[in-house]
Amino acid sequence: MNRFESHSHTDFSNIRLLDSINFPEKLIDKAIELNLAGIAITDHESLGGHVVIDKYRHQIAEEHPDFKVALGNEIYLTDTRETNQKYYHFILIAKNATGHKMLRELSSTAWINSYYDRGMERVPTLKSELVAIIKKYGKGNLIASSACLGSELDYCILKMAEAEHLNNDEGKRKYYNQILDFVSWCKDIFGEDYYFEVQPARSREQMLVNIKMKALSEYFNVKIIVTTDAHYLTKDDQKYHN
Repeated sequence: MNRFESHSHTDFSNIRLLDSINFPEKLIDKAIELNLAGIAITDHESLGGHVVIDKYRHQIAEEHPDFKVALGNEIYLTDTRETNQKYYHFILIAKNATGHKMLRELSSTAWINSYYDRGMERVPTLKSELVAIIKKYGKGNLIASSACLGSELDYCILKMAEAEHLNNDEGKRKYYNQILDFVSWCKDIFGEDYYFEVQPARSREQMLVNIKMKALSEYFNVKIIVTTDAHYLTKDDQKYHN
């Protein structure tokens, strides 16, 4: 079975910061060239590319009828809209039309309530808002994943490992409990549509997360997906992206 890429970015992620040099059509073409089963495009709190993506999906449908293009959003998931906090990354992908309506409502709420913090416009989605939208439309319409090193789960994994290294039992217990609470919350609202995410990067932090995620997957009975978090298309493009 060919792999489906469920975390990728286009230049529509550049709405608040310089982030990706991928154009939607080129990204989809590259995924087809790599013989992927499909791709989900998950720009940073931006659904603006979905019109372009959907038009192109229809253009290629006849030549590539089995290739799937999914529409998603990499949101910033927080408990509050206070300043000077961490804005944790979190992936949402629409499974159907209802799921996309949920994405639109969540994104609109995030932008309506946006504010500036540390020199950047912030557009977080509150956990309470995510719970409310699922209660409103029902479960089974959205796929969620833990996202990248910017996520709450990855942050806690790294902080717990740091506490272990320092023999800091209190710190280890703190982040262990945060992982337990967060993953339990995700499983409660998403069920089997929640996944742990690992990525094939060589940084010390990413390799540590990848190793720890296997044990967490077994403990919580949550499946792991491998994503690339693509911001450029080829190795040669890396220098331009930098």
